[in-house]
Amino acid sequence: APGNGGIAQIATCLPFKATDVDGIVRWAAENKVDFVIVAPDDPLCLGMVDALAEQGIPAFGPRKNAAIIEGSKVFSKNLMKKYGIPTAAYETFDDYDAAVKYLQTADMPIVVKADGLALGKGVLICPDRENAVEAVASMMKEAKFGASGARVVIEEFLTGPEVSVLAFTDGKTVNDEGLNTGGMGTIAPNPCYTPELAQRCMDEIFLPTIAAMNAEGRTFTGCLYFGLMMTPKGPKVIEYNCRFGDPETEVVLPRLKSDIVDIFCAVADGGDTQLVWHDFATLGIVLASKGYPGAYEKGCEIKGLDRVGGA
Repeated sequence: APGNGGIAQIATCLPFKATDVDGIVRWAAENKVDFVIVAPDDPLCLGMVDALAEQGIPAFGPRKNAAIIEGSKVFSKNLMKKYGIPTAAYETFDDYDAAVKYLQTADMPIVVKADGLALGKGVLICPDRENAVEAVASMMKEAKFGASGARVVIEEFLTGPEVSVLAFTDGKTVNDEGLNTGGMGTIAPNPCYTPELAQRCMDEIFLPTIAAMNAEGRTFTGCLYFGLMMTPKGPKVIEYNCRFGDPETEVVLPRLKSDIVDIFCAVADGGDTQLVWHDFATLGIVLASKGYPGAYEKGCEIKGLDRVGGA
């Protein structure tokens, strides 16, 4: 729901927007659906898992009060600061003039982020002060990202290899297999993510994040995505997602040998499960419409996949 031309070849698509919480929950109840996978960020942050639970329908994904870890960058940055989880130094602003004043003395380059959800496009890397002020103006004065840009996070620019980790968690344990690089194109497994780095991330980032959310009364269940930068000073969190990341998922899931439905059910009810992975590596290349991530044409037909090996 609503699906697309690709999935329509193998699935039944329903005429609901992903954000139509009432409509989807009502349909699920009327059709006695056994289990719902709430995949996108918007319905998770709107509380679809909570609404399904009220109807007695189990679901995979975090409740609204935990999905805020992606829904508000201000929340997630403050969470990391409070619990000592390594991340970029930052300041938050809900006043345009105060943000611009801060930029006059801040080190460049710098990163400006819209607080709320912005279809993955609310993060701007600014090489100089002029670009940074333009970025803040586009968010706070021009409302380029709608209400999501009413508050902004301005943070230090980090350098190093980027790693995304998609972790299944039932709120107590974490399984962080399926590793890859983030961005417009992905590979899995990630060659720079060594066992030693993985253990450090588990000890300093993954388990402390789960513990922090529990301490805040916001137990997270589902897929918690960690966007990481392997800086010269060690791994740091760039961002959290409250669901599978895109395009990372396209290279991770083909490597998963286990039945994913069993994993979803185990995460939802706190049961045990073992993840088994294929040995092969995967590569994803993104073809985006001209103009993306700015204004771009939508609904373009994808052609030629029949001539690509393995498509």
